[in-house]
Amino acid sequence: MGSEAAFQLPVVDFSELNTQYPDNIIWESAKTKALEALQEYGCFEATFDEISPTLQNTVFDELGHLFDLPLETKQKNTSDREFHGYIGQIPFMPLYESMGIDAPYVPEKVDKFTNLMWPQGNPKFSYVHEFKFRLLLFSSYRCKRAELFVSYSRSTH
Repeated sequence: MGSEAAFQLPVVDFSELNTQYPDNIIWESAKTKALEALQEYGCFEATFDEISPTLQNTVFDELGHLFDLPLETKQKNTSDREFHGYIGQIPFMPLYESMGIDAPYVPEKVDKFTNLMWPQGNPKFSYVHEFKFRLLLFSSYRCKRAELFVSYSRSTH
């Protein structure tokens, strides 16, 4: 067997979008790339000036620590809401795992989740998670998320 190339998600750069002075050509280009990526891969990597490579790497490192926890610990994250809590150990998707946090933009909810996963505490995870969600909420506003998904749903029907 030969070596396989590393999988690379499509990257859509939203850094040039400016909500105060929108440029329709830049927006249409970013939207088209995002829609194509969603249709082909189901996701994409979004880049923004506000999210430095250092912060991005820190977020991924902390998420790695989260998913490296023992299964019994991850399974403590439960929820009555669909697709929240821990999802994993699915026979037909053995490598799939996800973690949902109710109201991840509320610091107390993030702290509650962090203390559930790390009873001894993990302030770095709480800080990084809270900061990440504030940036993502700001960025999703800038990127006109609703327009993107309305366009996507129109293009798939």
